[in-house]
Amino acid sequence: MSLQDRDYYREQGRAQNSRGGFITYLTPVVKWLLILNVGVFVVQYFCEKIFQVPFFVTKIFYMGNKPVIEYSEYEKIFALYVPYLKKYFLFSQYLTYQFLHGGFTHLLFNMLALYMFGRYIEYQIGSRPFLKLYLMGGIFAGICHLLFVNSYGVPVVGASGALCAVLAAFAALNPDTKLMVFLGFIPVIMKARTMVLLYAGFTLLMAIIGGGNVAHLAHLGGLIFGFLYVKNFLGLRRLIGYAPGEIPRANSFGRFKERAKVYRGKEREEAEPGKAGPADTTGDPRFDAILEKMKRDGMHTLTDEDWQYIQKKRSEQ
Repeated sequence: MSLQDRDYYREQGRAQNSRGGFITYLTPVVKWLLILNVGVFVVQYFCEKIFQVPFFVTKIFYMGNKPVIEYSEYEKIFALYVPYLKKYFLFSQYLTYQFLHGGFTHLLFNMLALYMFGRYIEYQIGSRPFLKLYLMGGIFAGICHLLFVNSYGVPVVGASGALCAVLAAFAALNPDTKLMVFLGFIPVIMKARTMVLLYAGFTLLMAIIGGGNVAHLAHLGGLIFGFLYVKNFLGLRRLIGYAPGEIPRANSFGRFKERAKVYRGKEREEAEPGKAGPADTTGDPRFDAILEKMKRDGMHTLTDEDWQYIQKKRSEQ
């Protein structure tokens, strides 16, 4: 079996600059999520700030020195807004609120997190499972917020809950990956597992003492969902899907890769994570070990020497 025939190496030519695990192009679902989030924000900004379309305009009044906010119909319908959720049964809000943002800074940091971590998770579990993880993580985060926070008349917006699910999945799948985190202006290098545990503790603390206009319990709910997914709690992996080591298609949003397959005789069976079929060898022990490492632990774990050996074998075929 040649290198290009392996499920988890197909379309590797699209990621020639992925050495060391750094993905230099956008994976398909991450790309479209970025487009949708930014597109929704641009439409909202122009309709509210530039053209003053009444449907999009939020008004602020003052009763004495106390500000009173009259939220726009746009936010009431598409954000997570309890009065409309109950009155009109707008359960679609659990999805739509994930694509609204309260300002440019809110959007910027969320999209940076999606860009940095989303691509790696989409590579590791596959495009379709990643999209399910993202959306279902956001839904679970929204439910956690409404269950435990008294925000009856305040719209909740943002992709933070969904991104926390992605972040937790990243840390659970790659616990020893080292990341640079800025504590104020001080850069600190720590393992992904440590970073997420510290962030979860901080989020819980802020939820208890109150942290201003931030849905901390939604963030915590997203973190919990991502962790439960990786640990396969109540069969979440079967519900969402898991295809370790696959390369997602880069040219189509609708054509997602299916779960990895291996051949056993004349039948195709689903591959278990970290296991290979009897014919899944090349006859080169070092090469087989590298490919098994890629399949088991992900492309980001390969060293420069591993990539050089892979390129050498590809040139020989």
